[in-house]
Amino acid sequence: MREAGTQVARRGTESARDAASSRFTLLLSRPCARLLAIGLLSAFLCSSTMLTGQAKPSEYAVKAAYLLNFGKFMRVPSSAESSVNSFNICVVGEDPFGRSLDQITTNEQIDGRPVRVLRLDEADPRQCAIAFIGGSDERRIGQNIAALKDSDTLTVSDAPDFLMHGGMIQLLLVSNHVRFSVNLDAVRRTHLTLSSDLLRVAVSVSGNHPDEVQP
Repeated sequence: MREAGTQVARRGTESARDAASSRFTLLLSRPCARLLAIGLLSAFLCSSTMLTGQAKPSEYAVKAAYLLNFGKFMRVPSSAESSVNSFNICVVGEDPFGRSLDQITTNEQIDGRPVRVLRLDEADPRQCAIAFIGGSDERRIGQNIAALKDSDTLTVSDAPDFLMHGGMIQLLLVSNHVRFSVNLDAVRRTHLTLSSDLLRVAVSVSGNHPDEVQP
């Protein structure tokens, strides 16, 4: 009888331990799952702890992931959506990504549309859902932003003072980590809406925050 009672107590202790372990695992997994869903820098930190031994992603591999995930956290009203059947991420001007952007967007979809990468010499608002504007020539950058001004294209760059030129999102290096700032005033001139989840993890957001939808 005593042995049976001991076994019951042991099973109860093991069950409690398993339940506690499950709760602890859930607590750990929730932030990682959310960060992985957002796909921003913290997602790389989560994944790197799980994928020990893998090489640290390069700066532009991280920036390529940002571009893809910006598309998942932006919304265009259905009345303003493009007739283009694919979700096009355009690299305008200099291309610093190599193959990393093509690789990370393979078999991806946004809003039910396959993601395609286009490389253009000049910005084309008829084709681009997101336009990464490369290069350090301020005149060319200004021209490309102007070409996209009246379109629902999210403009992104890592060029200095990009937001001051009217760009929407500027990728930054902060303590050797990729971060981003948002010019919400430029976004509000379009039909685009950025998720509040995205804005919360930005280094800075200029402009007043409207009510943001969460795609």
